[in-house]
Parts: sequence; structure tokens; C-alpha cells
Amino acid sequence: MQLTTETLKKIIVGSGFVSEKEFDQAAKTATELAKEPIDVLIFRGLINEETVGKLIAEHFNVPFGNVRRLNIPPEVLSLIPEKMARVYRIVPFEKEAGVLKLAMENPEDFEAMEFAKRHTGLEIESYYSTRDDIVKALGQYKKGIKEDFEKIIAENIKRVAPGSDEEDLAKAAEKVPIVKIFDTILGYAISERSSDIHIEVQEGEVVVRFRIDGVLRDIVKFPRGIETALIARIKILSNLKIDEHRIPQDGRYKFLLDDDVISLRISIIPGFYGENVVMRLLQETNRPLSLEELGLTGHNLEIIRENITRPYGMILVTGPTGSGKTTTLYSILNILNTIEVKICTIEDPIEYAIGRVTQFQVNPKTGLEFSTGLRALMRHDPDIIMVGEIRDKETAEIAIHSALTGHLVLSTLHTNTAAGAIPRFLDMGAEDFLLASTVNAIIAQRLVRKICSNCIVKYSPEEVVRKKLSKDLGIDLGEQKFYRGQGCEQCNHKGYTGRIGIYEVLAVTEKIRILITQKATSDEIQKEAVAEGMVTMLQDGLDKVSSGLTTIEEVLRVVREN
Repeated sequence: MQLTTETLKKIIVGSGFVSEKEFDQAAKTATELAKEPIDVLIFRGLINEETVGKLIAEHFNVPFGNVRRLNIPPEVLSLIPEKMARVYRIVPFEKEAGVLKLAMENPEDFEAMEFAKRHTGLEIESYYSTRDDIVKALGQYKKGIKEDFEKIIAENIKRVAPGSDEEDLAKAAEKVPIVKIFDTILGYAISERSSDIHIEVQEGEVVVRFRIDGVLRDIVKFPRGIETALIARIKILSNLKIDEHRIPQDGRYKFLLDDDVISLRISIIPGFYGENVVMRLLQETNRPLSLEELGLTGHNLEIIRENITRPYGMILVTGPTGSGKTTTLYSILNILNTIEVKICTIEDPIEYAIGRVTQFQVNPKTGLEFSTGLRALMRHDPDIIMVGEIRDKETAEIAIHSALTGHLVLSTLHTNTAAGAIPRFLDMGAEDFLLASTVNAIIAQRLVRKICSNCIVKYSPEEVVRKKLSKDLGIDLGEQKFYRGQGCEQCNHKGYTGRIGIYEVLAVTEKIRILITQKATSDEIQKEAVAEGMVTMLQDGLDKVSSGLTTIEEVLRVVREN
């Protein structure tokens, strides 16, 4: 159900959280970008999703049901068949004394309530839930996949008999057993919130692994013999050469799962025992995350919000591979993406399509590198440019000159700290006085696992442990609060679900600019930044530990990598 823009305006502006001007601007952008006004308001950080949900629930005069994080008992979920739950956009989440609590996208859908009442024989108490909450909760119907996964795989492996030549291999890839194995692996990966699927061919077996919350886990192993047909299936779907086994191949494949568009970014490389596959899963229908949802708060958030509104200069995001740099840049781009500006990006690879943004991908085979692509982009009259990564002198020089000539440039750099980005630029041959004039802010980040909200507990480490931590970190942890997840069904007994960023944001002030022109070391720049109030990554992590978002072990794991 979609409320009209006028109704939404009346609800949200009337609440006082958003001004009429802010709402009108968001509605205009939403129309141009084919998005919902609420989504634009959220990723611009003007209001959060839970507040919107409560306001709309109040409008319908029903309670707000935040079902996204609930671990719904299977016996309650099964009261409404999955097919009808998806048709009516409803989720049963609690049964109490002859009453069924029902999360609904449209609490005025009397047909849905009547169906639920007839089908269950229970009285219905309706709750309003946001569209995203309903989608996430509907995913709990997939819990059964876990129990059936290995059984389905084992049954279909027995039925596979791939041919020896390429023609037979192509036919085998289209047969039911291989299709079923591949689809089951995909469905299970999505239900487990996996970001990557690894298919690795070993000497005597094939191992399928999922990366969940940044950690790889073995999922299933099966004997050699069917991997050629399975990989052929992947190649066919992603338009790769089925008869090429000697060189790496990269492809893409999109499919629709329930209401979600899932994009697979596929990489296949030849290994010692056969071809290995890694598939990155991207849910294209997900709303872009706001900076707050990524984990940026307080002083760090203020610096970024101030600097992304500047008409020119450079904002850099640093960190190792897999630390969420590109996600942060995409969130900033979605805030800046209005019809008044032209945004161009050059990426390797393009992860998400953004409406009304000119995006293109580097292609070394044709000579299209970051430097040549960036030079070409400058002829497209952009206001804002995003460069996937600055990795050489030529790209660095063009990016700096772009920032000097009135463009806002966003990019990433592989350094461990925010202060370390400056010497890295100078090492690439950038002129210190030009760098000092162009860089506005540098963001360093890492990803840590979030404590499962269903089994979080507060605890106090032994005094000897607390003292050792204080000594190792060089700070007093006397008043520090500690939390952890005990492990439950919802988090697969890991104690964690999802990830959040920890950050340090260096604002390039006048004193920092002077240090840059003096070719100061990263330690000298770091010391001055801290003296001026920069929140270090360690401190931001400890703040998130005190807030119950993550554990001290997770913070130490990523901070000690520096």
C-alpha cells in the first residue's frame, strides 16, 4: 500500500520532524529518481525509519509493529501460508489468548484481515509495519531452507550425470538436478544474509562457502564430478564462455526472488584442480542506507555533512578491501543526487545502479583505466565526480586538478588511517601545496559485527582483563560498559547479526593544511587532528561498545590491524 504524497506530507510535516521545504525537496527528488519520498528523507538523514513507522501507525490509529528484528516462532508464522502472506503483505508475529497479532503494510486492508480471521479462526489485532520491515519478516518463511538444504543438495547430486564434451556439458547445465542445486544454494545464501558465495574445487571434493557478516563459513561439501556442470550453469546465466577454462572471466546475472531484485557479480578463475567461482550478492531493491545507519554519529557526522555540501574539493574514504568504503560513497552520492547537479562516476566494478547518475566501468583490456576514464568524464560537464579508487600518480593529479577547478571529487584510497592518506598521496607524486588546497575531509573506516539484538546481555569483565585492556590500549576503561551476544536461533548461535562501521573523520583545517605543505608524517598529522578534536577509530569503536552495538573483541580485531 502506498499513501499519497499529500497524505505523507500531512503526517510527517505535521509531526514537526521535517519542515515543509525539506519534504517538498525530497518529494521532488523522489519523483525524478523514481523513489519514494520517505526513502529520500531517510537516506538524507532527516528522519529515521522507525519514527516514520510510528507516525504512520498513529495515522491509522493502530500500534506500530517493528517486526524486522523479531524471531517469530515457526508455529505462529505457519498460521498464515507464505503465498498469502506475500499477496496480502501481512506477517503473523504473536499469538496470545485467541488473538493473532498481524503486522500489515496496509492496516485498512479489511480483505486481508478477513482472510486471516477465517483461515486461523482467531481474532485479529492489526499492527502497522513499514514495507522494509514486512519484506525482512517475510524472509523468515525461508527458515525451512536450512533444514532442507543438505537433503535437497544430496538428492540432486545423485541424479547428476554430466557429459564429457562441451555440448553435453551445456545440456547437463540446463537439467533439473543442476538447476535445483544452483537455485537451492542461492536461496539459502540469501536467507542467511550472505554477501558472497564461494565455490572452491579441491583435490577430492568441492566446497561451498558463504561470507556472512564478513566471516567465511563452510556450508556444504560434495564429491568431485558435478562441478563442471554447475559452473557451466553459472557461465550460461552470466553470458560467459562455457568452453573457456584457461583464463579468468567476469560476468553478471540478475534474478527476482519474491519481491527482491538480486544481482550477482560473478568471478571465475582457473585453479589447480579446476575452476573456482566467487559470486557477490547485491540486493538492488534495498533502500540506500543513511550515514547514521552506516554508523556515523556525532562529531564525525557533522564534519561529513558540512563537507559534502561544499561545491568543490575532495573527500577521501580510506580503509582495507572489504571495509565498506564504496558503500559509504554510494550513501553520500544518494544524498547529493538531485536534479540540479550532474554526477559522474568511474568504478571498478559498478556495484549499484543509481538513477540519473552517469556511471561507467574501467576496462583495462580496452585501455580504459581510472586516469583515462576520469579525463573523459571531465568533458561531460559534471558537478560531482566519484572515482572508485586513486591508485597511481596520473589519477591522483587529475583528481586534484578536478577538485581545484570547481568539482566535488569523491574517492577511495588504500591506507590504514585517515592521516595516512596524505603521505600516500605525496608518495604518488602529488604536489603538497595542491593537495593542501583540495582535500576537505578524510574518512577512515572498518566494519565490525553487530551484537544480535535478540540475545544481547550486559557483562563485566574480570578486573585483571579490564586492566590488561586498559594497558594495551593506553586508555582508562574503568567506566566502560561491555555487552555481548549469548547466541540464539536468530543469529545461528554466533551472537552477531549484521555489521556496522567504526570511523575516524579528519577535517582538513588550516593547521592540517600547513602540515601537509611541510610534508609532515602521518603521526604528526594524526597528533594535530586529535588535538583539534578528531574522534579516533578506537574511541568511536569503544563508544559503540558502550551503546551495545558491538563487542570489545570486534573493535580490537579491526583496530589492531592498523
